[in-house]
Parts: sequence; C-alpha cells; structure tokens
Amino acid sequence: MDWLSEMFRTLPEVGSQFWDFLNDGGVNGVAVTVASVILTAGLLFAAKALRAEHGWLSALFGSMAATIAMFWVFGVIPSAWVYFIDGSRDVLEDKVIPTSAGPQLQNLYQVIRDSVVMGMTGVGIVGLAAVCARIQKEYPRALAEGEEARPQSGGYK
Repeated sequence: MDWLSEMFRTLPEVGSQFWDFLNDGGVNGVAVTVASVILTAGLLFAAKALRAEHGWLSALFGSMAATIAMFWVFGVIPSAWVYFIDGSRDVLEDKVIPTSAGPQLQNLYQVIRDSVVMGMTGVGIVGLAAVCARIQKEYPRALAEGEEARPQSGGYK
C-alpha cells in the first residue's frame, strides 16, 4: 500500500518531467506536428475530392496520408515514449514503475517500457486494419462509367 501512496505523491513530479520533455522539442517540434496534421488533412481531402474522377490519383494521395499517419503511430510516438521513460528514470523508478519483481525479473522497468511500445504497435496495426477495411467497404472497386467487364480466360491455354 505504501507503493501506491508513493506513486500518487510522485505524479506531480512526473507531470513536471513530462512538461519539460514536451518543451525540449520547442517550436520545431510544434511546427513539425502542426505541419504533419495539416499535410495529412490536405492529402485526405484531395483523396476524397478526386475519388470519382481520378481513382489512381486519389489512391496516391490517400497512401501518402496513410504513410504520414503510420510514421507517427509506428515511429514518433513510440520513440517519444522510450525517450521520456529513459530520461525520467530517476523520478519514475520504483515510485511509479517497479524495477524488479523478484530474483527472476531484475529488469522489470525495461520490460514495462518495451511492453507499452508493443501495445502501441499492436493498437496501431489493428487500427490500420480497421481503417483499411472501412475504406474498402465505403468505396468498393467498380468499373468506370460505361466500361464493360472483360471476359475471363478460365486459365492458361
């Protein structure tokens, strides 16, 4: 029970560490984040607007937006988590995150850090699959106006 009360007493200091971590990026970090959001929104808007007339161009813009989103979900956010946890180890260690669980598990801090990254990656993969399935359901592939389906060969001749 002492561990739990120690954890809650440490949370303001953890919040301060997190604020300092966010401010280390400064204006450049904010500018990259805002530019990524604006660029992704613009690409998604272009993909939706060009869907009816220019399917390939729409797919290209959608893929570019997905690439930016995956860059953040699978790269930037997990990396920031690891940098924050490693940089704040003196505050978090044994107060918020335990360092060991008996003689068999002496590196519990790293196990928890890496398990959170695995969880983030898993959520990202499931989210990506769900978004892809929804897009395919909403925009099924269809023939162009007036185009006839080609005859199927039925195999090799």
